Amino acid sequence: MTYCKASSCYNSTNYSWNDYCSYHEKCLERLRRSYSSFGNVEALDTFEAWFNGNCGWVVTYDYSSSSSYPYYVWIVIYEPSYRSISDDISAIKYDNYSSSSYAKDKAQELKEELQNSSGLYDTPMLEVHPKANSYESFGSLITSPYVEKKYLPCISDGLFMHTSRVPANAECYLKPLDIVWVKRREEWTLLKNYYHVGVYLGKGSDGVNRVCHLDNDKGVKITNWESFLEAGYCEELIRYHPTIPFKNYKNIIRQAVWAKDNNFRRGNYNLPNKNCEHFSNMLVYGIDFSQQVQERRGELMVKAGGQAVGIGAVGGTIAGVGVALAPFTFGLTLIPAAGAVAVSTTAGYYNAEGDGTLNNGKTSICLKDEVRDTNGRFGRKSDWETEKYENQYLQGVPPKQNCRIM
Repeated sequence: MTYCKASSCYNSTNYSWNDYCSYHEKCLERLRRSYSSFGNVEALDTFEAWFNGNCGWVVTYDYSSSSSYPYYVWIVIYEPSYRSISDDISAIKYDNYSSSSYAKDKAQELKEELQNSSGLYDTPMLEVHPKANSYESFGSLITSPYVEKKYLPCISDGLFMHTSRVPANAECYLKPLDIVWVKRREEWTLLKNYYHVGVYLGKGSDGVNRVCHLDNDKGVKITNWESFLEAGYCEELIRYHPTIPFKNYKNIIRQAVWAKDNNFRRGNYNLPNKNCEHFSNMLVYGIDFSQQVQERRGELMVKAGGQAVGIGAVGGTIAGVGVALAPFTFGLTLIPAAGAVAVSTTAGYYNAEGDGTLNNGKTSICLKDEVRDTNGRFGRKSDWETEKYENQYLQGVPPKQNCRIM
C-alpha cells in the first residue's frame, strides 16, 4: 500500500503500483481529455483559491524535448456547470524549468499567491500570466485560456429590421463581472456593425439584472439589463469571462460605484481613447484599450487637435469628397454623402492611426504596468451600495465546493 503522489494528499492508493488515489486519477483523466499535453505528469495538487474552490497545478515532463528545461508548470482552473453555463476547464502554461524540484517549487509558490487575496496589486492574473511583465498585444493578453469568449443565444425577430431578442434572464448565461458585448447595426444605414460594451454586475435580491457601462457623454451608469440593451438594434451578445480575476472583485465593484457616483467621463467621451470598451476593459482587466478601435483603425477619423468625431457628427469633406458620419456609430463609419454638410479640408481632418492617437498611442501593453496605471485613475467607494453589489456578486457565482478539477 502506498500513498498518493499528489501534493497535500494523504490518501492511500488502491494498489501499490498506482501513483495517485482514485480521486486524483479521475482528475488526471479529466485533464487529459481536454489537454493532450498532460500525458507525462510529474506531480499535481488541487487547492482552493479565494475566487474559485476548484483550482490545481500540474508539473509535466516533455520526453521528446531536447531542451535543458523540459519541465512545465500549469495552473488549472475548473468551473462546474452553472445554470445554462456549461462546465469549463482552463490550463495556463506558466513556464518551463530544468528540474522537477524547481518546477514543483514554482507551482507551490503560484498556489500560495493565488490563495492570497492581497498579492501584487491584489491582481491574481498578474501572478500567473506568463506575459504579465513583457510588452504584448492586447489580443495575446485577452485570449483563451486567460479569458474565455462565448456567444450567447439571440433569436431573430425579423430579417428586414435586423432585430433580435436576447435572453431576459441574463443571470442564466452570465457571471458577475463578465464583460458583455452587444452587437448592433447603426440605425442610419443598417450597413455597419459596432458593439456596445458593459460589465455585468449580477442579479440582486430585487430580481433586477444590472450592468455598469459608459453611456457616451452621459458618463458611467449602472442600469438594468433592459436599459443596457435597448439602444439600437441588438444582433449578437458576447460574453468575455476571465478564468482568473485580473483584479479583486471588491476593487472592481468599488471602482464601478465610484465611477457612477462621480460621473466618470461625463462630457468627456472620446471614441479613439475613451469609449465604452475602454472603460469596461479598465474596470475588469485593468487595461485601457479598445480592440474595436484597433481593428477598425483604417475607418476612424478624428478632428485636428486630437478631438474625436463623436456620436451625432454630420460630416465634412476629405480631399474634396463629401462624407457623412453615421450618427449612431460613435464615428466608426465613413459613408460617402451626396448632401453632407460641407466642412473645408483646411479644418484639419487627419487619420488618427497615422498620428498615433488611437488607444492613447498604445500598440503594445505591459500588463503589470497597465493595471497599476489604470487603478490610479479610479477612486474606490465603500458604502451600502458597494456592499450590496459585493454580496450580490458572491451570490452569483457557484458555491465553493471541495477541491475538484473533474
